Order: sequence, then structure tokens, then C-alpha cells
Amino acid sequence: MVVSAAIAGADFVGRERELGLLGELLDRAWAEEAHTVVVSGDSGVGKTALVMRACADHRGAGEALIGTCLPLTSMSIPFLPIRSALRANPHLVAPPEAPVDGGEREFALRFDAWLDEQTARTPVVLAVDDVQWADRSTLDTLMYAIAGPSSRRLAIVMTLRAGEVGLGHPLQRWLADIRRLPRTSELELGPLDRAATAAQIEALLGGSPHQSLIEEVYARSRGNPYFTRLLLADLTPEARAIPASLPSDLSSAVLQSWFRLSQPTRRLASVLAVGGRAMRADELARIADTAANGSEVRASLLEAVDSGTLDRLADDSFWFHHPLNAEVLEATLGEDERRDWHRRFADDIITNTSGTARSSGSAIALADHRYRAGQQREAFDAALAAAETAGAVSGHSEQLRLLRQAAHLRADLPGPAEPVESIFRRIRAVAAEVGAVAEELDAVEALLAMTDREAHPLVAAELVVRRVHLRFLSGQAFIELSDLQEAERLAAADPSDSVYALALAELAHAELWAGVDGAAEHAGRAVEIARAAGDLRALSHALSALVMEAVFRDASSTVREIAHEAVRAGRESRDWFAYVHALLWESNATVDWGTAGTAEAMRDGRLELEAEDGPHAYAAWLSAIEASNWVMIGRWHEAQAALRVALGSDPGPFGDVHARLAGALLATRQGRQDEAESHLLRVDELMIDGSAFHALEYDAVCAEVRLGSGDSRGAFDAAMKGATAPGSLPTMCEWLMPLAGRALADLAQRARDHGSSAVEPVAELDRLERRFPHVLKDVGEVTPIYRGQLDALEALYLAERLRARADPAESSAWLDAVDGLEACGFAWEEAYARARAAESLLGRDRNRQVGAEMLRSGLARARALGMHPVEAELLDLARRARVPVEEPTRNSANSTGPMPGLTAREREVLALLAVGRTYSEIARSLMISDKTVSTHVSHLLAKTGASNRVELARLVHRVTSDGDVEG
Repeated sequence: MVVSAAIAGADFVGRERELGLLGELLDRAWAEEAHTVVVSGDSGVGKTALVMRACADHRGAGEALIGTCLPLTSMSIPFLPIRSALRANPHLVAPPEAPVDGGEREFALRFDAWLDEQTARTPVVLAVDDVQWADRSTLDTLMYAIAGPSSRRLAIVMTLRAGEVGLGHPLQRWLADIRRLPRTSELELGPLDRAATAAQIEALLGGSPHQSLIEEVYARSRGNPYFTRLLLADLTPEARAIPASLPSDLSSAVLQSWFRLSQPTRRLASVLAVGGRAMRADELARIADTAANGSEVRASLLEAVDSGTLDRLADDSFWFHHPLNAEVLEATLGEDERRDWHRRFADDIITNTSGTARSSGSAIALADHRYRAGQQREAFDAALAAAETAGAVSGHSEQLRLLRQAAHLRADLPGPAEPVESIFRRIRAVAAEVGAVAEELDAVEALLAMTDREAHPLVAAELVVRRVHLRFLSGQAFIELSDLQEAERLAAADPSDSVYALALAELAHAELWAGVDGAAEHAGRAVEIARAAGDLRALSHALSALVMEAVFRDASSTVREIAHEAVRAGRESRDWFAYVHALLWESNATVDWGTAGTAEAMRDGRLELEAEDGPHAYAAWLSAIEASNWVMIGRWHEAQAALRVALGSDPGPFGDVHARLAGALLATRQGRQDEAESHLLRVDELMIDGSAFHALEYDAVCAEVRLGSGDSRGAFDAAMKGATAPGSLPTMCEWLMPLAGRALADLAQRARDHGSSAVEPVAELDRLERRFPHVLKDVGEVTPIYRGQLDALEALYLAERLRARADPAESSAWLDAVDGLEACGFAWEEAYARARAAESLLGRDRNRQVGAEMLRSGLARARALGMHPVEAELLDLARRARVPVEEPTRNSANSTGPMPGLTAREREVLALLAVGRTYSEIARSLMISDKTVSTHVSHLLAKTGASNRVELARLVHRVTSDGDVEG
């Protein structure tokens, strides 16, 4: 199959499910069951890219005839897509020549007969792009082919712009006719979700994008891949927002359907765009002040519906099919004209609704129209009024926007009005409820600047504590001891107040991380005051500090009930920072890090938070930590699912950082180094200094990503930075010494491989070993599970040191490491250790039997994990050591010898069966369903005469070794 269209990764993301469905249909056609599919969706949604990718995935297995229909207006070329498809494949055998005038029926018959001949030789996919513009002759020919024999190895795939086929479109009847035919299906392609849009943006920019850019692009493009591409024109990965003026290419693309409208309908559409909401025909006629009556306006709006510009909604109102239509149309108006229309819309709302009974939607529209009309005083009053009702009806994000708008307007308003301080308090409350960290931090900073600390010490103390939390969540600073000391000093003005309990609790929190004495006393006193005051928020923070202090002194088993109470108090107070913080320390006190138990605890906590309608920023934080733990134990499918939850909506800065670290670790282990580097770049953009955040695994992840890039020196430096930083040790500190040892061993081995001296890296290893003779231990009790983890990593550290020194005991050390890592469930490290053991045993030790066993078992584990770098190393080692691993090559589909009658896909399935792959593994490898695999195996049994899959495998081995099938 020859597919000339270039398919860039950025143009095809988030379509795995749809690709699988389309691939299955092609597989069925390849297996002698002709099938037709119509892929429908909006312009720019990726229909053509999907079809081209499916064809590319089947390259080598058949012939692709790809033609495109064009929106011709002044002329008609019969059979245009079929004509172009045939001409694009000059190697075809005797294709029929399409007539220019007349002979349509005769050509349809000749083309169908030619398809019979062609599909007897090889499977064929006939792809027709933009069938809504197809001429009548093409449609008749396609109908005849679709209704043809079911046994042909033929797939007909058509793309359809659904928005351009209204009720009166001539294609409607044709579509209704083919839907009644057997073996015909439809695949509706919707827009990408947020996570897939983020992936597309990252691919287009060549780097990890800011969340603010992702949010803005997704809000504007609504997941349309083509619009997303145009919105990002000339932007770099550092961009935080799209330009104020939309790119001209985007405006042209968005307004394609609008340009086809009559002049009166264009004008009405422009007025509707300024209105910013769905409207009925009579409303639009009233505001537009047109001489036309309501029925004429309605006819114009229906014209816009037929063109795909507008949608007719269930309540008989009309709005744009894509929101960018409205934005682009409004931008085409002059400033004065826009302001005049906004004033008229605002006046209409005042005239036709009463202030007391005005709906939330009308109140918000009034505020926005006044604002865009430049009526500052009226806009300020309207924004505050709309904010009162927006939260319950339109959501807190809308309420937050209105309050920010009011604060902006208040700065330039003379005379009496609601004090700006009051507005910032409301912004802070709403931002906390919705999890908008940046907005809440701005409000807290503004309120602190307005507060006289000595006159209102408790107010100032609470604001200082919250600022510490928000600076932590935004990546600006770790828990700041000096600020919390100041908060405690201010709150001491009333030692019985719950604010003093809050300040003491968070001071204890900071003291523990900084390694400063006094945490136990401060935490205990905070609990007493919070209980006496009956403040659940302060109590949650105080109890968490008490749990944290017990974990730090290895006495976590004594505070498990307290940990449960801290979580409960955080949830009931709806202080989501307190809730997540308490949940994390409850986990530290009750389960081991790097286990399914911790992952499940985070998942359960996230589900509980979501059930309470907590903000996604905190849910994302928990989901990202869940992903980290799944990564630790090699359950990478669960990790990917958790990361998708985290990044499915804006995760907030801290959730984003956690998710990026987990994503970087997974990506580098699976060999997606560019992706890993991109994740780390995003972390560095979000945080002032990742190493300063002891609650993160930043240093260990950095070290491993550096190793993945071949930067051993950078890996060593990253590991040492985490190991030697002041204060408590960071998360995943246990991995730092094995990673540092691995970096030095790589340097030593590289030197020896190049015939140089390894004296320098070995000397550095000696210094490392003297300073850190053992792996680092994190805070908390040494449970049996944790002891097993420490022992396994200790064995890994020792093996790396022996590798660096080329010590004869290296092989034995690697075998010990394999046993320990397998026992504690560290699957990635186990696969790596098996590879090192195989290398040592097959090299210096010449122990072929055990070395081959390690190689094959390591290869199996690496493949199960998708650990491509280790898999590649082991395959190279197998080749050099002449250890057979029965790995099918890329040409394995053709290596099954002279077995006539097998299709290319059947040969691929047979090659994988021969090396022991299961049906599910074959399905994943070839991106087809288990059922399709079963169908192929049935065909293979029938064609070869084998009675079962075992005989099929034996048959392959006989054919490939002897060149023919044994008698």
C-alpha cells in the first residue's frame, strides 16, 4: 500500500479508540468481508488524518486508492475523486479510464469489475475525502461498489463534513440509502478532550506548554485540532497566552461557512455574535432593529443553520456551531460599532427584564455588555450584582471572573462604591472554593498589603499562613519557616484563638522540614487550642502536624487514629489543603510508599474529594501521587490512567508538577526521552527550585532522566544535590545512592570501553562510598515492606559499585539485587538488574546457562513494562552472545517461507504466534481486537491444515528452517 500523505504526530493525538475501530474495519475487509464506513465530523476535527493514519498502519498489506472531492461551483468533473485516486497510482494494472462526458453507468460497471480483479490479487481500500462535495456520478459509482459482493477484500472509507449536510442537502437521501445496506457503518469523530489537546499543543510547540496556554487554547478551539494548530501560529513553548488578535488564517478558516451566506444573514450573524448568547428569531429581530419581521429573520437563521454556521437548539434558539465563529465575527466590527451594539444589548436586557427577577444569565450578560460598551459605573454595579447569583447557577469560575472585573473597574471609579478590600475578600473566598491558586494568592497578597499587621494581628497572621500554603501550591517557595514564625508572633496576641492554633500547627510543619527543634511542643499546643476553639480547619492542620512529628521520630503506629481524625476534620471543614495534607500523612503513617496500598489510598481520597465537589486542583494532586506509586511498582497502565485524571482539567501548579514528575519517570524508563525532558522543563517553569521542595521526588527523577539521556555526570550531580540538601531528605531519597552509583559506574565502564583509565570515576566512587556507605532512609518507621525495599536498593547500590570497579563479585551481586527487587515489587529496577546480570554472566563470567536465563527473563519483563531501552540492550546482547530469543523481526511477516495463499496480515499474526505471543499481545502489537486475531487464526488453521495454534507455530519453524513445509 502506498500512502503519500505525510502524517505528523501533532496532527494525530487522542484518537487511539477511533483508530482501533477503523483498523478493525480494515482488518475485516482484509479478511474477505467487504465493509464501508463513513467518518463524519466538523471541519478540522481530524477526519482525513484519521483515515490516512489507518491506511498508513496497513501499508504493505494492500492497495490504497485515495481521492478527494472539491467544492466546485462553476463546473463539475464527473468521477473526480476516483479519477484522481487512479492517476495517483500509476502502477495499477489496467485501471478503467473515467469518461469526461456521458457513459456514467458503463464506467460504474467497468470500475466495479476492475475492483473484483484487483481485490482478488490484493486487499484494496478506496478512500474518498469530503464526500459532501461528490458529484452525482461519483455517488452512483460508490453506491454500486458498496452494494457489491461481500467476499471482496475491499474497504470503502468516506469522510463527511457533517455540518454541511443539512436537511435539504442532496446527499441526505444518498446517505440514507447506503445506511440501509449491510456491512456499512458510521464513525462520528468528535473534538479532542482537554488532555489530548494538551498533547497536541506540546507536539506542535516542541516543548511542554504552560497550563494557562492550554486552558485558553482549549477554551477557544474546543478541541478542534485544526483550530488549535492555527491558534498556535508562531508561538513558542514559553508562551503563556495566545495573541490578542487572532491569526488571519484562523479567521478565514472559521468564517468559511459564513462567507457563503447572503448579505442580510451575514449581518444578523454578526449581531448575534455581539450578543454572546443563543437567541430566538424574535429577540434578534427586536435588537437588530431590522425592517424584516420575525419570520424573515427566522428564515435567515435557518439559512445559517444549513450552511453549518449556526445550530438550532432545542428551545428554538440559535447559536454558532463553533464558539470561535462568534469571536471572529465580533472582531471584524469596528470599535465604535461594537460598543454601540453592546449598549443596545444591555438596554434591551434592562427593558425586558426586571432587576429583582433577572436570571443569572441575564445578569451576567448585562455586566459584560456594560463592560464592553465602556460604561464603567454601570458595568461595576452590574458585575457585583451578577456575581451574587453566578456562583450557584453559572459556577464559581464565572463568579470569580465577574469579581475580578469589578475589582479592575473599581480602581478607576470616583465616589462611593463597595470598598476594594471587600471585593478582594470575596475573590479570595471564591478562588479557594474553586481551587484557583493564582487568583487566591493575588487576593491574599492584596489583602495583606491593605492590612495593618499590628492593629489587626490575627487577620494578618491567618493571611500569612494562607500565603505560605498558596506559595507552596504555586511552586514559588517551600514551607517558609520565617513567615510562619512571623505568623505565630502575630497570632500570639490572642493565644486562645483558633488562628493561633493554625499558626502553631504550620510552624511545627515548617520546623520538621527544616530540622529545627520545637515541633512536638508546638503541634501538641495547637491541638489543645483548636479543640478548645472548636475550629475543624485549625484542628486538621494541628493533628496533621502531630502525625508528621510522630512519623519523623519513627513512631507513626501511635498516631493512626489521630491521622484518621485529621483527614475527617479537613474534609468537614472543606479546607482542601488541610484535607490533602492530612491524607498524605495518614498514608505515611499507615501504608508504605511505592506500593499499591499508597496508590489506592490516594485514589480513594481523590474519589472522596470529588464526591464532596472539591476543586480539581487538589484531586489532581492526589491523582498524580497515585500515578507516582503505580509507576514505582511497574503498573504503568494504571499510572497512565491516573495521569489522565490529573491532567484532564487544569491540575493547578502543584498537581501539574507532581503529574509531570511521574510522567517524566515513566517516559524515561520506557525510552520516550524527549517526552521526559519536556516534562522536566515544565516542572522547572512552574517551580523556583524543585530541589527545595522536600515533599517531591524531584532530584531522583532528574537523576534518572539524565541517565536516560546519557548524561551520567548530570545524573550524579542531581542525585548528590538531593542527598546533601539541608533539612529533611526528599521523597525517593532511597533511590539517590543507587542512581549516583549507576552514574559513576557508567562513567567508569565508558572509560574502559574507550581504552581509557577509570581511575577518576572509581576515586569519586570511593569518596561517595565513604560519605554514603548505605542507601538513604526516609523518615518513618521501618516496616517489613520498607525494610525489603531498603535491602533491595542496598543490593542495587552495591552491584553498581562493583560494576564501577569491574569487581569479579559483580555477577553475584546482580543476582542478589534481582532477587531483592523482585521480592519487593520494584519491577523496573528488577528488569534493569537482570540486564546487568546477563551482561556480566555472559561476559566476564562465561556462565552461559544462567546468563541466557537472565537475558530472556529480563527481556520478557522489559517488554511487559514497555521498557524499550533495556529491551534494545538485551536484544543487542543476545545478538553479540548468540543467545536465541526468537524475536520476530520487522520482516517476520515475510519470513514464514513459501506458504501460498496467506495475506500479509495473516503472516504477521503467524509470526507472532510462532514466538509464543497470546491473542491479547498480538492484538496490542498489531493494534487490532482480540476477536480479529481469533478470526485470522481461524483462517490460518483452514489454509494450513493445522489443528491448533501449537501446530501453527511448529509449522512456521519447519518452514523457516527448511525452506518448505515438511511432509
